[in-house]
Amino acid sequence: MKILVATDKFKGSLTSFEACNHIAEGIRLVDDNAEVLVFPMADGGEGFAAVLKYYLHTQTVTCKTVDPLMRQMDATYEWDSKGKVAIIELAAASGLLLLSEEERNPLKTSTFGTGILIQHAITAGAEKIILGVGGSATNDAGMGILAALGFKFLDDDGNEINPVGGGLQYLYSIIPPGNLPKFHFEIACDVTNILFGLDGAAYVYGAQKGAAKNDIIVLDNGLQNFAKVVQKQTLKDIAYFPGAGAAGGVAAGLMAYFEVSIKAGAEMILKKSAMSTHIKEVDLIITGEGKLDNQSLYGKVIGIVASLANQHQIPVLALCGKLAIDKKQVKEMGLVTAYGITDDGTNNMDAINNAGPLLKKLTEKAFAAFIHNSKA
Repeated sequence: MKILVATDKFKGSLTSFEACNHIAEGIRLVDDNAEVLVFPMADGGEGFAAVLKYYLHTQTVTCKTVDPLMRQMDATYEWDSKGKVAIIELAAASGLLLLSEEERNPLKTSTFGTGILIQHAITAGAEKIILGVGGSATNDAGMGILAALGFKFLDDDGNEINPVGGGLQYLYSIIPPGNLPKFHFEIACDVTNILFGLDGAAYVYGAQKGAAKNDIIVLDNGLQNFAKVVQKQTLKDIAYFPGAGAAGGVAAGLMAYFEVSIKAGAEMILKKSAMSTHIKEVDLIITGEGKLDNQSLYGKVIGIVASLANQHQIPVLALCGKLAIDKKQVKEMGLVTAYGITDDGTNNMDAINNAGPLLKKLTEKAFAAFIHNSKA
């Protein structure tokens, strides 16, 4: 029997590589003759660059930068010298996981550190930046990135504004650098939110980044103001395209001044992995991620893998930490069935702390059941 394993990370507990390996071990407990093909996956969040490195064999570059609160740190990005492409995770220097719970406040955080990584890559000769925007701690419309690239942001008195989320409300004019670098941004994004309003960056994602209710109103007003200033100066409407609100408006801010295309991160990984060339040969696909919910269908790994498998009538099992959809929704996603580590009453903390062994055990159970049902 040939099984293809293609999972995302289990956030907070397992990388996609670790998850795939534990699943492979669980399969072999049931059938040690099974041929297992492993394809680590990712969307645009943490682990995106590492997974692309696995498939593209890129060079890891380390450089000095700053975290979301402008504290000195080192971060890495991936460099493809042949294609002159840099692969950068926004979370590497501007991620929520870099801050303690008490430090999280999108009024005060900035994407400036990500901008330093981008500037470093440009200096190295990058002609394209692939930017994974998941996991951000910011809501600055990309002002921090732009500031690191030489842009200046002024209030109505001509004073320079600090490029943080709280500064957006004071923005009156934007001064681009004299020599604006020409290159292409390819943004890996798994959300379709617009820039502002109830479906925008601040209202949908602000709270999880540490914003209080009043902060969200301030941030949303700031994003509206940013879009208004951009439209006045460039005649571009950056507010309403799908993904404009990703990572606190980063896509919108970059779209104002650069050539930008937005793609689902999981689809990007799928293409680079060449997994589609193997899919016709397999008897079963096992996919997974930390939490399987309604959002998993939209641009995330499980939805992308299930869609591809269904095109070739290959059965798909999904394994996750927490299963948050019912049987009907599982079927609607194109899955044969789905299992969660917490299904048996295991509490969330134990599921996170012991995710590897528990995932291996869950795989053994799920794969044995699949074989039994296939023979029935």
